[in-house]
Amino acid sequence: MKAQNSVATGEAARRLNVAPATIQRWVDSGLLRAERTNGGHRRIPVAELRRLIASMRPPELAKPLAAWLDAMLTGDSLRLKTMFLVARERCGDWAQVADELASVIVEIGRLWEAGDCNVFQEHIASEAFRRAAAACVNEISSDGNASRVAILQTMPGERHTLGLSLAELVLVEAGLQVHWVGEGPPAEELAPLLKKLKPDVLVVSGSSYMTRRATATYQDHLRQTLTSRRLKLFLAGSAPWVPMRNARLVGSFRELHTLLGRLPASNMGPRKAQVVQRSMRTKER
Repeated sequence: MKAQNSVATGEAARRLNVAPATIQRWVDSGLLRAERTNGGHRRIPVAELRRLIASMRPPELAKPLAAWLDAMLTGDSLRLKTMFLVARERCGDWAQVADELASVIVEIGRLWEAGDCNVFQEHIASEAFRRAAAACVNEISSDGNASRVAILQTMPGERHTLGLSLAELVLVEAGLQVHWVGEGPPAEELAPLLKKLKPDVLVVSGSSYMTRRATATYQDHLRQTLTSRRLKLFLAGSAPWVPMRNARLVGSFRELHTLLGRLPASNMGPRKAQVVQRSMRTKER
């Protein structure tokens, strides 16, 4: 069951980077479909936002996007892995690849919400994507042991983890040892988790399906639990995050890459990650 399938006019304007009056004008002209609440307020379906974002995409991106979608929907993780590595060679680092692939994840979600692919197709596509990303993580080697530790997880109740798969590539390439938690554990388990793993970096992601109430409640729990100034907290994804002290709202994988580069060099360890050609190993989630 979806936690949120529509947003208010103001939230739609924020996501599309336009003024609320522009959203109202688009709705009045029929460019954007809106629903009315019992109180008469406009709500914009998330699927409509994704459709409009896709329509604004430059034509030159359409062909590469179609190739990614075809590989995902056929469930060919080996083909996807090869495409990942080719993109890494072209872009120069995983952060740029991840930002490129973020639009592919959005498009898969848009196709599903629009009814253009079945639930089983979306699951097959997502699993192929995860396996390909994990295989690439396994092919990143270093000349030393990582001295920094990172935890990757979503908010409790958030099941969208493909963005974390891309974040893992960026973190490992930056020289961190990554503990994949995936779907967020209950909030009360966060403190024991941090005590056991003693991370230097905590990345928490949330999608636009997370409600403001759920997001605010979890952020309050983070404030109460994270007492160490040493721990760097990064909040990622399109959840309705609000700025909080000692945390960074990360808007792109390039930004995450930049922030990781600013961590104290003496604590990052000697490793410099690079992609090497080895046999494919599927990483179990």
